[in-house]
Amino acid sequence: MSLLSDPEKDAAAGDVKELILACGQEAALMRAVPGERLYGSDDASFAEVDIFPLEFIETPPEDLANKIDATACVLPGLDVRAEDRVKSGADVFRVQTIVEERLFGVVTHKVLKLVRIHGS
Repeated sequence: MSLLSDPEKDAAAGDVKELILACGQEAALMRAVPGERLYGSDDASFAEVDIFPLEFIETPPEDLANKIDATACVLPGLDVRAEDRVKSGADVFRVQTIVEERLFGVVTHKVLKLVRIHGS
C-alpha cells in the first residue's frame, strides 16, 4: 500500500521542481572527454554536456570538516555522475556523491555533494 496516490506523487515532484526553478540559478555540467588518463586524476579534459537549473548552496567554513565545499539540489532527470564537474560562475566543482531524495516512493530531486577544484 502506497501512502501517496499517483497524483499526489506527481504534485510533490512538481512542487520541488518549481522550488528548484524558482531559485533562478544555472550551472554547466561537464564530463571527462574519453581518452587516456591516470585513474582518479583531475587532469583530464572536460567538455560541457548540459546547462541545468539547480539550487546551489556553498558550505559555510565551519561545516567544512567533511570536506564538502557545496551542495546542489537538481532535478531528478539530470544525467549526472560521480566525478563529473559542475561549473557555477567562475568556480568548478567535482561531483563527489549523488543522493536521490525520495518522498514516499517518488524521487523528488537529487542532492549533489561538491568539492571545489582549486586552480581551475
